[in-house]
Amino acid sequence: FDLNINTDPNNPSTADIALLLPSAQLNLSGLFEGVSQTTLGLTGIFANSDSFGFTNNSFNGTWNSFYQNGMKDLDEIIKATTDNNPRNLAVAQVMKAYFMGSFVDLFGDAPYTEAWQGNATTINLNPKFDSGKDIYDDCIKLCDQAVANLAKPGAAIKGDLYYNGSVASWTTLANTVKLRLLINSRRVRSTAAAEIKAILDGGNIIKTAANDFQFRYNKLANPDGRHPWYSSAYAGATDNGFTYILHQIMYDMIDLGDPRLPFYFRRQTSTILDQNDPTSRSTTPCSQQAGCKYAYMVLNPAVIKALYTDKGKTATAADLAYLAGFFGRDRGDISGVPQDVNLRTVPGCYPAAGAYDRATASKSATSASQGSGDGIFPMITTWMVKYYQIEAILTLGISGDAKALFEAAMREQITKVVNMGLASDPNNAKAPTAAEIDKYVKIFLDRYDAAPTNEAKLNLVLKQAWYSNYGNGNEIYNAFRRTGYPSDIQVPVARYRNYPLRLPQPAQETSLNKSAPQTPVAFDTPSAAVFWDVVKFAY
Repeated sequence: FDLNINTDPNNPSTADIALLLPSAQLNLSGLFEGVSQTTLGLTGIFANSDSFGFTNNSFNGTWNSFYQNGMKDLDEIIKATTDNNPRNLAVAQVMKAYFMGSFVDLFGDAPYTEAWQGNATTINLNPKFDSGKDIYDDCIKLCDQAVANLAKPGAAIKGDLYYNGSVASWTTLANTVKLRLLINSRRVRSTAAAEIKAILDGGNIIKTAANDFQFRYNKLANPDGRHPWYSSAYAGATDNGFTYILHQIMYDMIDLGDPRLPFYFRRQTSTILDQNDPTSRSTTPCSQQAGCKYAYMVLNPAVIKALYTDKGKTATAADLAYLAGFFGRDRGDISGVPQDVNLRTVPGCYPAAGAYDRATASKSATSASQGSGDGIFPMITTWMVKYYQIEAILTLGISGDAKALFEAAMREQITKVVNMGLASDPNNAKAPTAAEIDKYVKIFLDRYDAAPTNEAKLNLVLKQAWYSNYGNGNEIYNAFRRTGYPSDIQVPVARYRNYPLRLPQPAQETSLNKSAPQTPVAFDTPSAAVFWDVVKFAY
């Protein structure tokens, strides 16, 4: 019998752009936000992979999802669009340039020119690996092509979750994605300075929060459309399921009087663990690991001295109860995990749209005033672009007022953080005063003036970017490998490997793709560095 007589409506051979584009945007944003939690570990902010214990199976799912889902949707849009639909083509080109460039930043060489041909007339299930440099070159060209296509008349952009079909916003983003690619590759691209100058002189780059390239989550619990950090920390009936936030960033922000502190972090406890009780002692941060710098901050004399005594203050009982809530881990603490999930500091209002800081045990999403979860994944923002500009000024000699840009970047990011906090937890969030913000900004501007060289200034600027880009570890990971800055991130107290210069090639790709390198280099060796990485950082 010939039973192949019906067309399965659940397996169409083609799909409408209005369905493909939001699918790509949702999948790719989610994928890179997930990787961001890993790169926040690689840059000293989360405990995810902070001791570099990767294997060749660590990223099978990431790699497969990238090629099978969002990027395949983009490829189908590009194949389906024609000259009479240039704007939808342009959107796919911009997204391909950003996400494929970001994939190279993470993995290095990858399938590109022969990828996504599993349903082609001539099927190719073993695509060759293109060099990261060649992929970057094509991504830069895609940005130029997108700008040209967006300038043409054509059908409205359909299904756009990022900019609601705004041609002007997508044109701005195309230029900004190109700027980002050029900044990343500036040390190995001879024409980078001139190309960067041309973009900056043109002026059509992201300059306002309204044009920020970000993915906004929603408030739905079923299906869960909330920010992944929120879902982990708040959505359970009782227990927090989020990883540890590392101590250095919390300590630094307390020490500096950072106005973003209560918006970034939500404490769950004010109780100081009794070190005479064996259970409490084994639950104490760093009780099972030697060499911690911050450890259990509330009982660390060096921390108390720095935060209080050296500033002419005496730590009161209220001060100690406050400090007890900043409960995380030192970087590279590989000891076992105790029953401390309801003691750990959890994400706050930014970027997860959780709760404003207060030390109460209840943090369930079913409780009152716990935020709504409609946070953001910030991919390219106005302050990130200003940090790109500052780097170009300080390293390439491009004209501009780096100090003024530095101040503007800090103030813009603080404003975004505060606004999100006031919206996500309006009954508890409290905006910092102008004086508090001014005092904080002045600390960094004074340090900028005191920095003796452009390299020292860049180190300072990228330390501030380390705080500001909380929410997108991929940006921090790129900046660190590109420059070696910030240079004062805590050294892991223990680690399994040297510093990962890229993520390891997945074992599934090695075994299933006959064209894949069959003996990929170890991810923590200099030869594994992505093509633009000339620093090749190692401990």
